[in-house]
Amino acid sequence: SNWIKLFAAAALVIPGMISAEEPLRQELRYNQVQQKASHNSYQRREPLLVQLHDFKIRCIEFDIHARPFAPAFDWWVYHNRKGDATVCDRLSECLTEVARFHQSEPEHEVLTIFFDVDGLGAPGHKKSDLYHQIEKFLPPASILKPGDLMTACPGAKTLQESVTRPGCGWPRLNDLKGKFILVVSGGSSSFAIPAYQLDSELVFLVSRDTRPENMYNSPDRIFFNMPGPEPFASLVREAGFVSRCYWLDSRTKYEKAAALGANLLATDDLDPALFPWTRTDQTDGWPFKIIK
Repeated sequence: SNWIKLFAAAALVIPGMISAEEPLRQELRYNQVQQKASHNSYQRREPLLVQLHDFKIRCIEFDIHARPFAPAFDWWVYHNRKGDATVCDRLSECLTEVARFHQSEPEHEVLTIFFDVDGLGAPGHKKSDLYHQIEKFLPPASILKPGDLMTACPGAKTLQESVTRPGCGWPRLNDLKGKFILVVSGGSSSFAIPAYQLDSELVFLVSRDTRPENMYNSPDRIFFNMPGPEPFASLVREAGFVSRCYWLDSRTKYEKAAALGANLLATDDLDPALFPWTRTDQTDGWPFKIIK
């Protein structure tokens, strides 16, 4: 398949540790599973490596800021104001931890990283500077780019077409081992200045519009971000796109979003020992749950 040509990553098979659903897992696509996501990952009690290694989390989030006076080619990481608690103070520090994880588990299941970006465009903090900084830490070949989806679906004119046209679709999880998917939520409009070029971008952009009639208004947006257990998540799933629900900080909200078929369940409640209902990882360590 086109994906095999693009990503020649082989699955790591350990005899005796194969799950009964392993053959099905090999065929699953990215949009067919659900996973616990770490909301504002830099703000959690647990260091990033604990979240990734111990809690089996494969979706994290960084809020990055050029203000106040961030070093050139780097960004502060904080929520509302500089000085807020954070496990990594700069983007370079956060990405160092992600790179450590990648080096220790080179065949990890795909890791999705969401960014809220504030202050893109000033000298030293342009889109090209951000891309350069990311590629210093994450091998460029390990990043699934918008252009890869277009290449894998000849004839597609938009990202929405690239994952929904007959014979096309999201990559299979098996082909995404050791890969990263980078998504910009807050601040995504600044990535369209001067233009969002599918063949050269590193990041996907989200839609935050949860009105069903507007789902196809931005045909290059295939990720949809929404607060709470939003029924729109079910429509996103049926359309073949990917949804992220955040602020799922009660068992009721979390389980409701899961029942709606949301792909990425973003919560502050990460520790499976304290919050067992948030688990999507399986007994053999596979971090996902199949959406039925």
